[in-house]
Amino acid sequence: MRRILSRLCCIAMPAALLIPAGAVSRTSSQKASGSSSVWTEETRVERKTKPNRRARRPRPKIEKVRLLTLEYRVLKRAQDGSAVEANPITLFHAKDRVRVSIKANQDGYLYIINQTEDQTGKVIDPPHLIFPDSRIKDGQNFVKMNEEILLPGFCSPGYDDHGVCWWRMNDKAGSEVVILIFSRDLITDLQDNTAAGVVKPSYIAQLKASSEQRVRKTSKPDLSPSQGGGAGRYITWVTNTNTKDNEELIERISLNHAEASHN
Repeated sequence: MRRILSRLCCIAMPAALLIPAGAVSRTSSQKASGSSSVWTEETRVERKTKPNRRARRPRPKIEKVRLLTLEYRVLKRAQDGSAVEANPITLFHAKDRVRVSIKANQDGYLYIINQTEDQTGKVIDPPHLIFPDSRIKDGQNFVKMNEEILLPGFCSPGYDDHGVCWWRMNDKAGSEVVILIFSRDLITDLQDNTAAGVVKPSYIAQLKASSEQRVRKTSKPDLSPSQGGGAGRYITWVTNTNTKDNEELIERISLNHAEASHN
C-alpha cells in the first residue's frame, strides 16, 4: 500500500498505505440521502440463514425490509480546502488529497477492507481491515441508517488540514481499493481469518462466492434536483436487488492513480 499514497499521519497500521490506516470517522445524520424507492421502499425478502452470522433479533422466514443499499462519494480537496465530489472513475495525480464518504440505508454491520494494486491489477499490499478499529466507536461497527462514515477520520497533531484528514496520493501508478461489506447480521468468523490486521484473501473470495447478491448501481446525477441529484453530483448508490439472498452487500471502490511525469 505504501506505493500509491504518501503518509499523512504517523498513526498507521504496519504495511498500510491508507494514512492513517483504519482511520474512519462517523457523524450521525437524520437527514435522508434523498427520496427514492432504492433508498426507502420496503419489499418482501426471504431471509437466508448463513453459518457465519449472528442475528440481532429473531429472523423470520419472510420479512418486509429495505433492500441493502450503500451510498458512497469520492471527495477531493479543492484549492480552497473544501471537499468537492469527484467522479469515481477520476484518475488522480501526485499530491491529490482524497476522502471517501459512506452511508447505509438501514441499520447493519459495516466492514471496510483496503488493499493496494499495481496498474496490472496485481495486489502489492495485502488486504487490511480498516473498519472496525478500536480507535473508532470503541471498535463497534454497527452503523445506523444515514450515519456517515468518513475515511480517513483522524490523524496525528500537525498532520491534519485544519482538523480534516485526507489521503494524499503519491507519484506511483496503481489503484487503492476499498472493499465495503455491509451485512444485516454480525459476521462472526472474520476475526478468525484476520491476523495482525491482514484479512486472508481466500476468506474475502469465499465471502463473495457465498453471496448470491445481484448488484445494481444508481448514479445520483440521474435523479432530479429535488431527489438530491442533478448535474455536478457524483453520488453512487449500490443495491443488492436479490430478494432471495439479501443478507449482505459487497462493493469495491477503486481510487486510480497515475504515474507522475518526471520530464
